[in-house]
Amino acid sequence: MTSSYSPPPMSPRDSVNYGIGRARDLAFDAVHALWRRRQAEGMTQSELAKAIGRDEGWVSRTLNGPGNWTLRTIATLVQGLNGELEITAHAMEDPVPDAGPDAYERYLSKLESPAESKADAGARPPTRIRPIRPEADPGGRR
Repeated sequence: MTSSYSPPPMSPRDSVNYGIGRARDLAFDAVHALWRRRQAEGMTQSELAKAIGRDEGWVSRTLNGPGNWTLRTIATLVQGLNGELEITAHAMEDPVPDAGPDAYERYLSKLESPAESKADAGARPPTRIRPIRPEADPGGRR
């Protein structure tokens, strides 16, 4: 059965803000999944802070929410977590490779740390897209 529903059109500004929020949330989820893996392996926030030359408070705040992460922030965290960053983009009309009736469950299982059980994975709420305020500093620079 195919749905004939199509979402209402967005203004260009809303569309851009949606894209920015989506990209930020995807980056946060990816970094956070790597962080949970490193935590399960014994890494601490203190060790991560030393590895990237930042204070523990900054690491804690940054890992608790994406705020206005920059590419520098994302790359810094990924390097400090001894990870590799991969970015892909696809046309909206192309099928998403992980789409399907069980896509959300597969997504959750990828995020799950070794210490968590599969039963707990279904309890995770979906990622929320948070709007970007245009007047906010886009880089969160210091």
